[in-house]
Amino acid sequence: MGVEDENNFKLRPMKCELNYLSKSDGSAILAQGETVVLVSVNGPLDIKSNSQSIEKATLEVLFCGKGGKPSVADRFKENVIKQTCETAILGCLYPRTGISLTIQELEDYGGLLTCTVNCACLALLNSGMAMRHMVAAISCAVNEVGNLVLEPSYEQVQSSRALLHFVFESREKNLVTGFTEGSFSEDTYEEALARCRLASELVFDFYRDIVRKYSNVI
Repeated sequence: MGVEDENNFKLRPMKCELNYLSKSDGSAILAQGETVVLVSVNGPLDIKSNSQSIEKATLEVLFCGKGGKPSVADRFKENVIKQTCETAILGCLYPRTGISLTIQELEDYGGLLTCTVNCACLALLNSGMAMRHMVAAISCAVNEVGNLVLEPSYEQVQSSRALLHFVFESREKNLVTGFTEGSFSEDTYEEALARCRLASELVFDFYRDIVRKYSNVI
């Protein structure tokens, strides 16, 4: 059953398990629909002096695709996730250290990048890393007739005119990261942004429920 809000926006079902890996400082496995991602966090770690920053922690992101062989698309995902997570982590508290995020794609049935960003946030929360805010990623497709589809399936992605991806922070719901594919009007962009911003609250609520569940266990 999908998650719905008062505006009848429906997101794919989300399931998560924290502490999935025993030998990492934090980990999460997240399923959004049939798309599944595993993320582990290690740090703060001692790193070589030539890689250190005197002002903040150095974040390293490694994305491992299901096929195993790195691709240009994988490097793009790493860059998006790194930039997004750097806005969330209070790196100034961990100068001269390194933080490592390792991401494993398990299944991709659409929405892989948004699932990855959300799983990375959950793994960081699980690690106890100090954060400015949480981040939530939502994707939206423009279908053949110009209608917006939140969190499109793999088939809907393949037949879409355009794809819009947004990442919001949890405090003011400001846009942290945004990137698009295809062509669309300015009005379509603004409507997609507004709908995704509203839907992001469902993801933040999901995070809170998961963290509350695991804190009760502890």
